[in-house]
Amino acid sequence: MSRPLVLLSAVGLFALTAAVSAQAPFLARPAKAADRTAAISAIQAQLKAFGRGDYKTAIGYQSSGLKKNFASPDQFRAMMTHAYPEFAHSKRVIFGPAQADAAGAHLAIPTAVTGTDGITVHAVYLMVREGKSYKVEGVAGGAISPPADFDTGPSRDV
Repeated sequence: MSRPLVLLSAVGLFALTAAVSAQAPFLARPAKAADRTAAISAIQAQLKAFGRGDYKTAIGYQSSGLKKNFASPDQFRAMMTHAYPEFAHSKRVIFGPAQADAAGAHLAIPTAVTGTDGITVHAVYLMVREGKSYKVEGVAGGAISPPADFDTGPSRDV
């Protein structure tokens, strides 16, 4: 099965970050170094858990709100390996500058993630502080899109 190459230029990554910031205008300042470091540590730990195939640990890095979307670690694994294969099987990640809200409770961190297949995708991690640690609240971008010739079948009103 071949997958389309999902690759954004620096301009595309800037536009993605700007779009996330436009929807979350409270992310109006650069994150404090300690907050950025803590959030990146959580992302890296989750990526390492994915690499080990340890989705029980990996789901622990999701925010409490996101955890509710998955009935089990196996369901989380299925979603990640299908929609976000470069994250599920990453070999390299580069982090950009983080933006934060005034309290540092929410951060947006642009990333470039290269999978073991050599494909690099760009995304913005949305992080939230829960207790004393940061959790993944969402990821904007980075998903593998269906091929252009993907047939969704006839449309109908619902």
